[in-house]
Amino acid sequence: MTDASRLVTIRPATRQDMAAVAAMAGEFHAFLAAIDNSNPAFDMDNTAEKLVRSGFGPKPLFSSLIAEADGEAVGYAIYNIGFWADSLQGMVFLADLFVREAWRSRGIGRQLMDRLAVVGKGEGCEVVMWTVWQKNEPAKRFYDRLGAKAIDDEELMQWPIC
Repeated sequence: MTDASRLVTIRPATRQDMAAVAAMAGEFHAFLAAIDNSNPAFDMDNTAEKLVRSGFGPKPLFSSLIAEADGEAVGYAIYNIGFWADSLQGMVFLADLFVREAWRSRGIGRQLMDRLAVVGKGEGCEVVMWTVWQKNEPAKRFYDRLGAKAIDDEELMQWPIC
């Protein structure tokens, strides 16, 4: 662990953190758009509003962690607890993981993942699962270093609820 990562604290995110999470989500959006040479619109205000509504309403749909250094948000993880029927295991589903560019390669992503494992164990889970965009090579290298394995025989499906 580097000296810089020792200065970072990981804690549960609060409603008040969602503006910072939205700002970092905007940075993440720009990072991914640069990989794809695209520039889709990103609405920071709408993102923050949706995060508050979805994560802190009467029935929260997600939980989140914040990585902070000197009171500044430098990363986040958004997740939920679920069940993976193929292996009959409780799971932490990591919906989004981001560390600000200036703070990458300092062990912060690993700290966030380690905390997710602790959260999962506390909830009776046995595995952390997530998706990674095929074009996001830096993320895939990070997950490889963690020892993560791709599920090659599954495809992520989406069905809009209208």
